[in-house]
Amino acid sequence: MKRAVLIIVLLALAAGGGYLGWKYYFTETETVDALKLVPEDAVFIVETDEPVEAWQTFSSSPMWQHIKNYKPLGDIGKMADGLSQIIDENQLIFNAFGSRKVLISAHVVSATDYDFLYVCDMKKSAKFDVVKEGIIGLLKNNGLEYSTETAGEHTVHRFRDPADKSVLHIAFVGNQLVCSYNSGIIKNSLSGSKGSMAASKHFSAITQKTPGGGLCRIYLNHTQVPKYLDVYMDDVSGMKGLFSSMHHTGAFAEVSPEMVGFKGFTSINDSMSSHLRALAKSGKAATKAQTVLSEKTAFTLSMGFQSFQKFYANLTDVLKQDALKWNEWDANRRMVEKYLGFSMEEDLLGWIDNEVTVAQYEQERVIGGKVHTVIAMKAVTIDKAREKLTEIEKRIKRRTPLKFKTASYKEHDVHYLEIKGLFKLLFGKLFGKIEKPYFTYLDDYVVFCDDAATLLKTIDDFEDGKTLEKTETYQAFAGNFKNESSMFTWLNMKKYFLNMKGILDAGSYQTSYTNREYILCFPQMGFQLTEDEGMFDTRLMVQFKKPAEEDMKITEAKPLSIEEIEEADSLSEADAFILEYVNGNARREMYDNGKVKFIAETKNDELHGRYIEYWENGAVKVKGRYKNGEKSGKWKYYKQDGDLERRERFGRRREAETDSM
Repeated sequence: MKRAVLIIVLLALAAGGGYLGWKYYFTETETVDALKLVPEDAVFIVETDEPVEAWQTFSSSPMWQHIKNYKPLGDIGKMADGLSQIIDENQLIFNAFGSRKVLISAHVVSATDYDFLYVCDMKKSAKFDVVKEGIIGLLKNNGLEYSTETAGEHTVHRFRDPADKSVLHIAFVGNQLVCSYNSGIIKNSLSGSKGSMAASKHFSAITQKTPGGGLCRIYLNHTQVPKYLDVYMDDVSGMKGLFSSMHHTGAFAEVSPEMVGFKGFTSINDSMSSHLRALAKSGKAATKAQTVLSEKTAFTLSMGFQSFQKFYANLTDVLKQDALKWNEWDANRRMVEKYLGFSMEEDLLGWIDNEVTVAQYEQERVIGGKVHTVIAMKAVTIDKAREKLTEIEKRIKRRTPLKFKTASYKEHDVHYLEIKGLFKLLFGKLFGKIEKPYFTYLDDYVVFCDDAATLLKTIDDFEDGKTLEKTETYQAFAGNFKNESSMFTWLNMKKYFLNMKGILDAGSYQTSYTNREYILCFPQMGFQLTEDEGMFDTRLMVQFKKPAEEDMKITEAKPLSIEEIEEADSLSEADAFILEYVNGNARREMYDNGKVKFIAETKNDELHGRYIEYWENGAVKVKGRYKNGEKSGKWKYYKQDGDLERRERFGRRREAETDSM
C-alpha cells in the first residue's frame, strides 16, 4: 500500500492537468527549479522529462523482468508490476500526464536505512486549487488519516495509512509537487536547512555538462556514497578515499535488451590527494595491455597518460598536499635511492611509457584468500626497459644480499626481483599486493606478477595467441568505449566470481553464491574515465544476459591427491620450471637437442617426490616417485611409441615387484 499511494497522486495530477491545463495554457504561474528542492545530502538523483515513457521502457526490459524477482527487492517488484498495470489500464489518463519533469532523490536517514524525495512538475495545473484539493480529497477517500503541519513557509499535508502506519508527506511549492515518506527529508527540502544541491557550484557545473536524451538522467553525489554503502556493508572505510576524490557525476542512461549504459561527466575534488586527480592532469592514452594478457583475464584496471613522467610528476605534486603522507613517501624514496645508488625517476621509472595495467585472472581455486595480480607496463622501447632493469639488478647485487634469479622459459627470460614493497613505494596501495615480483618481456610490455605460475600462464597463452584481445566477447564489449582514456576498468563476472572468495568474508561469499543468478546475469561491466577540460568524460556499460543453467556452475578445483599426481603422465613445462627455478627443489638434465632428459623433485638435495624421464623424442620413458632418495610406490616404464612396457612397485623394503607387459 505504502508506495502505491504515490500512484494515486500521479493519477490525480494527470487527470487534473489534462482537464485544466489546455484551458489556461497561457496563464502565468510561479516556476521553481526542482533541483533547488533537493537537500545537498542526496546520494543520487534520477530525473526524467518523460516519466511514463521512461518507466514503460525500463519495466519492459529483459533486465528488469529478470532482476525484479531478486528476493531482497521485496515489495519493489510487486509495486513496479502494479504501476505498470495501472498505466496500461489508464493509458488515456497517463497520456494526459504528458511530458513533465519528475525527480527522485535518495537520502540516508539512519545508519541502517535510506528513503526518497519525489518532486513532480505540475506545470499549469499547479495554479488551480481544484487540482490540489482533488489530490488531497482522493487520498482522504482512500482511507488515509489526514493532518497538516508547517515546514518553513509551506504547509505539509500528512496522510497516515492505518494499516502499515506509514505517513506520506505532500507539499505544493510553486509548480512543484513534493512528496516523501520521511518527515525529515521533506522538512529539509522545504526549509533548506540542509542546503540545496542546486546551490553547489560543482553540481551546477555537472548539470550543465550532462547531456539530455536517453531514458533518464542520473546524478551521483560521491561524498554521500560511503554512507549509502554503509547501510549494506560492514566496512567501507577503504572506499572513502576513492569517493572523496570526486565531487559529482552526471550521466544519461540508456537501456537496450542486452545493455544498460550511462554516459556523462565527473568533476574532481581539487583539494584531495589522489591518483584520480593526478590522472586528470596527465592526459590520456590508448590502452593495449589486452594484447599480452591471457584470455583467462577476469579483471583489468588500466591507467593511461600523455607520458608516465608527466603522471609521476603530477602524482608527487598531489602527494605534497598531504604533508604527513608526502614526508613518509619522500623519506622512503630517498632512502632507497641512496642505499641502491640510482635515481627513481631516471633509472627505475624512465623506461615506462604511457600505460600501466593491473589485472587478475580467473582462478581455479582460491587458497587463503590470495588472488594473484598481474601488472603490465608499456615500455618506451623494450630495449630501454631491459637496459634499465638489468642495470638495477646489477647495482642491487653489488650493494645488497638480496636474491635475483633469471631463467629461460619458452625463449622468454623470467626474472625474480626480491625487493618487498617496491611497487607500493612507487604507486601506493593500488599496487601494494605485488611483492617480490617475477617479470618478463612480452612485445612492448614488461609484465610483473606476484606468482610464478600465473606469469608462466601469461607466457603460454601469449605464445599460443590466446590473449584477451582475441576473445570475441571482449572485442564486442570494448567497442562501447573510447579508444583513449585516463582510466578503464573491465570485469568479466563469470571469470571473476570465484575471486570474490578472496575479498569477501565467508558469509558474504555464500550470500553471493546463493544469489549468483542475479550477479552472473551481468556478464561484462566496464567503467571509463577520460580527461576532458578538467573533468572526466565518464562511461559505464553493463551487459545483460539471463544466465543459462550451465552459466550458473561455479566449481572450485580441488588440489590433486597423491594418487592423481602419480597417475599424471608428465610434468608440464611450467611445472618443471617452477620446481627447478622457483622452488629450487628439482634436478633436470637435458639431451643435446635441448629437450628434457629427466626432471625430478628433491628435498634436502635428495631425490624426493616426482621423477619423470623422457625419450629423446619427448615421449615419457619412466615415471614414478622417490622418498628420501629411494624409489617408492608405483613405477611405470614406456616404449618410445608410448606403449606401456612394464610396471614396478616398491614397498617398504624398497624391493621391486615387476609386472612385465
